Amino acid sequence: MLWTPVASSSVQALWLGILALASATARAAEPSSVEQRAREDLDRQLQALVKTPPPEIVITYEGLPGAGGARAYKLLEVDFILNGQPLAVPGLDVLSGPGAHRLAALKVDEGSYTLVSRVTYTNNDTWNLFSEESGFLWKMTASVTFQAQKGLRMKVRVLPGINPTAPDPRLKLKLNHDVSAEMTAQLADASLVEDAGTPAVVVRAPVTLPLPPPPVTPPPTTQPLAMAPPPVATPRETPELGPVAPGKLLLKVLSGKKPVAATAYVRGKGAPQQVILEKSAKKPVPVMLPPGEYTVDVLSKGFLAQTRQVKVTREREATVSFTLAKAPAKKTAQASVKNERVELPKPPRFAEKQAAPRKGSTGDIALLVDMLVRDESLKLRLEGHTDNREAPATARQALSEARAKALADALVREGLNPTRIETAGLGDTRPKAPNLIPRGRELNRRVDIVLVRGK
Repeated sequence: MLWTPVASSSVQALWLGILALASATARAAEPSSVEQRAREDLDRQLQALVKTPPPEIVITYEGLPGAGGARAYKLLEVDFILNGQPLAVPGLDVLSGPGAHRLAALKVDEGSYTLVSRVTYTNNDTWNLFSEESGFLWKMTASVTFQAQKGLRMKVRVLPGINPTAPDPRLKLKLNHDVSAEMTAQLADASLVEDAGTPAVVVRAPVTLPLPPPPVTPPPTTQPLAMAPPPVATPRETPELGPVAPGKLLLKVLSGKKPVAATAYVRGKGAPQQVILEKSAKKPVPVMLPPGEYTVDVLSKGFLAQTRQVKVTREREATVSFTLAKAPAKKTAQASVKNERVELPKPPRFAEKQAAPRKGSTGDIALLVDMLVRDESLKLRLEGHTDNREAPATARQALSEARAKALADALVREGLNPTRIETAGLGDTRPKAPNLIPRGRELNRRVDIVLVRGK
């Protein structure tokens, strides 16, 4: 048999592996050790053909819709900063026109990237004393954070827009970002021609040759012979090739009904990401992340910090909304720590024989969440207690444990990771006040909050 020269020895080895496997399966219906090794070698060589290019970022600017029309707007200034570095972009005469304009096409390292866009427009109409927009400047700033991975091209569009129904001229123009991703990883084509009469074999993706079916046994004419069942091929997972397509997480931070400037820290797979949320952001800020479980912490000056647990998938966008509460200004309204025990201004209270806290008595646990968000090294130990009359002695231990777990559940509902909380029940063994009077027994029905330091 004659072989036509090929570009690489690896492709020859691949073809020889295919022929060896085919001949082996032709000789026997039952897989042999030689066949198994050929299969494994074939899989390895096919996977080696996968080429994963470095991450890419393509940034475009969409010209303002309606530019040049009856109500045209003039672009005065632009500034685009990627991870603290300004981008060299086309001039205003180019960006002022309608349509998409490329700002940058970069090959980058894997990691988190934040694009900050600053754009200034003015009304281009003839000055009019009766026009509320004459001489008005729209200075707009928006930012977006996304994750760059090997084999992915992140496409970021900067989108100025017109809101014709805005009640306030300051809101007439808006600035947003749109982020999408596309795969760039490709399989190297490898072809091998045997001779003029044999068609070329092109390998484009990992393949697994099926085992031939067991030989068909004709129906017996006499007593059937006992036959061993045909071997069953064990299914093998196809290895996932190239990078994992990202999912999208949408972050929204409000104070009341208005957006508030804040910093979000997204922790999960890989290094933590820092996302800057502008006060002017009208829509949720998108963050591109590999699928998985994440913790999102939000901090804003003058507000109590909050946290959430979220699962990111490729199938649907995950949205996390925060409504921040003002941090208390008075010292008497703040949590205090003494001997590693946290004292809340209004600690949770418990009715007699009840495990759940009284309604409306858990509002100050937001101070606990704020404390743990700001210090990652802290954990909590919740110790439940009872008085010496509210239940039989044998039931007080279980009741105290249930109180500690009820408070832990309330903290988890506030977004705290349950791995940072442990609980214990101590029954009536550690009274805080005398059990002789009702007020003393009420003080003894409690949950002590103990700080546990260290990773």
